[in-house]
Amino acid sequence: MKFLIDGHCDTIEKALDNKLSLQDKKLSFNLCDAAQLNIPIIQMAAAFISPGNQNSFQRAKTIFKYFFEQKEKLGDKIIQIQSNNDIDKVIAENKLGIVLTIENGSAIEDNLDNVDFFCHQGVKVMSITWNNDNLLGCGALTKNDNGLTEFGKKYIQKLNQKNMLIDVSHSSQKTFWDTSKISEDTVVATHSCCYHLCSHPRNLTDEQIRQIAAMNGIIGICYCTQFLSETGRATTKEIVDHIDYIANLVGIDYVGLGSDFDGLEEEDIPKNLKGISQINNLIQELQNRGFDEDEIQKILGENWLRVLQTRKTILS
Repeated sequence: MKFLIDGHCDTIEKALDNKLSLQDKKLSFNLCDAAQLNIPIIQMAAAFISPGNQNSFQRAKTIFKYFFEQKEKLGDKIIQIQSNNDIDKVIAENKLGIVLTIENGSAIEDNLDNVDFFCHQGVKVMSITWNNDNLLGCGALTKNDNGLTEFGKKYIQKLNQKNMLIDVSHSSQKTFWDTSKISEDTVVATHSCCYHLCSHPRNLTDEQIRQIAAMNGIIGICYCTQFLSETGRATTKEIVDHIDYIANLVGIDYVGLGSDFDGLEEEDIPKNLKGISQINNLIQELQNRGFDEDEIQKILGENWLRVLQTRKTILS
């Protein structure tokens, strides 16, 4: 393993809410366990905004403020990824890089100018909804799928203008397709799985997977057992089932990791992949299933690297 890139975690929020250092081993993703792997790591870390939060913008600001405080305390142990030079530094110097993201576009409330604020903070990826409907569009668990609102369509255009990656995880079917029609740039699913293998509304259909690949995006496979298996129980075997399915459907270049570390309930965490310290269990399963070294490196990081490095978002 040359390096590791993971498309999604909720670690900063969990650290904030529990007053933990980002080094604390109570976190599924933490700097101590990450350092033990002795490889460059880039972790995409979200500010998650729960539905119904009346102060969504302030909540997102508070989460990022905690990150910046932690970064200052930890010094050069964390590099915030804002340019290709930052990526090069992480890989060349065996460092930990963090890409700031937002899970649930309701973080902007009713003001598109708030996208500018988050862009200035160094946020590189923003999603549209969580499972519930919001001012932008319908979520995966919607009861009446009307897709993007007019405000939501302007939001997609705004993200394109700011060269920010659009994350379609948690979007409803129609919100997904509206987004793919409007967006002039890549879309990604930072933490999603395959509907064909597990018919959960959070998962992506074959048509959606093909569309993301056609837009040169990537699907980061989420480790949530509810999305991995109809039984609600899963290990690294089921994670690799979903990786293998996408690789066979659209090619190895469009699948990666999207763990959702520190965003899962205890019962939804795979038995043998409870945190970054156990990532070698996933690598072993990939090897057991016949993936070669080059394919494994694509899954573990090169595919996400392609998406990040070829975008103006990361150059701005």
